Amino acid sequence: MNICVFTGTRAEYGLLKPIMDRIRADNGLTLSLIVSGSHLSPRHGHTVDAILADGFTPDALVPLPLEDDTPLGTARALGVGVGEYANALERIKPDMLVVLGDRYETFACATAAALIRVPVAHLHGGETTEGAVDEFFRHAVTKMAHLHFASCEKHRQRIIQLGEHPDTVFDVGAVGVEIALSLPLLSRTELESAIGFAMGDKCLLTTYHPVTLGDDGPEQVQQFFAGLETVLGQDREVTVILTGANADPGASAIDAAAARLAGRHPGRVHAAASLGQLRYLSAMKHCAAVVGNSSSGIIEAPSLGVPTVNVGSRQQGRERAASVLDCPAKAEAVARTISRALAPPTGDIVKAARNPYEKTGTSQRIVAEIKKRGPGTVKSFHDIKPCPQGGNGEGHHS
Repeated sequence: MNICVFTGTRAEYGLLKPIMDRIRADNGLTLSLIVSGSHLSPRHGHTVDAILADGFTPDALVPLPLEDDTPLGTARALGVGVGEYANALERIKPDMLVVLGDRYETFACATAAALIRVPVAHLHGGETTEGAVDEFFRHAVTKMAHLHFASCEKHRQRIIQLGEHPDTVFDVGAVGVEIALSLPLLSRTELESAIGFAMGDKCLLTTYHPVTLGDDGPEQVQQFFAGLETVLGQDREVTVILTGANADPGASAIDAAAARLAGRHPGRVHAAASLGQLRYLSAMKHCAAVVGNSSSGIIEAPSLGVPTVNVGSRQQGRERAASVLDCPAKAEAVARTISRALAPPTGDIVKAARNPYEKTGTSQRIVAEIKKRGPGTVKSFHDIKPCPQGGNGEGHHS
């Protein structure tokens, strides 16, 4: 059984790697790999090098035109992707395509698979991110997928609500949590040596991605960095590690703002296009707080016992642990919430927090279900039974 895995970003690859390892190790399965998107972009760290270093050989390298990070440029890249991914899938001829998440590249690859009748297994469906256009792509991929691996029960129920049969939808937890808890992480000394930066005891691991829904994305970026500037001015012990934005419209402006902040605070702010999975999770383990609007602050950080300052609307709607502190993308609110995260009482909240994404055997369950189910491209819409008369109408399909 030939299983093709698609990856278009550094973060996505890190989550897919345990699944790829298990597929490759299974004598009954063959691993194929399509690598695309920001993996092939020097501006985003050319992270295909990390894939090659891990011993994987891509069956297809599909570059996209990422130079124009406007909405129109992204739409054009999506269109290019559909055609090129279809060519790759036609050549590879997989029995199933595995995709993760909600990016436009993922949507394009799933669309190509649907059109040439390759069944799709989808990870992390059923989630909501109300501040990002990814919201649309995620649910669209769900409707093109035949197997669904949700990160928590609430997300599993959403997938069923979209008409997917319960027998094809599994609550397996998040692979990212499994990785964070099982990967031998670097010590703080090893990490500092690897990145050439002294973290100190009040280091903020910071990632800020474009907000692609709404008209205030640029204003949110300005307010976020103003908030970081305020914290750096208020507390000389605070340091910041900034990782690069993803390849969405507006990313170049964020990366430029990060570079300017690092330039104003040499020795206290370290900006990197990509840390790689091991160094990123090690930084998360040793930092004082995760700050920004990355899903890693919502999904992985609680299991590593680190508070998160979740900024703005990008992750609005996701399930979260009590250790995640939400704040609007306003400079004063960002600075205030970071100070709260660094205060001792927050430690008690973090210790007591339950992570809804933490389950055992996530990657093993995913590969076992893929192998057991096998290919199949025909599926039916699963109607939810109407509520009894006098109910509130939830679950009724008209």
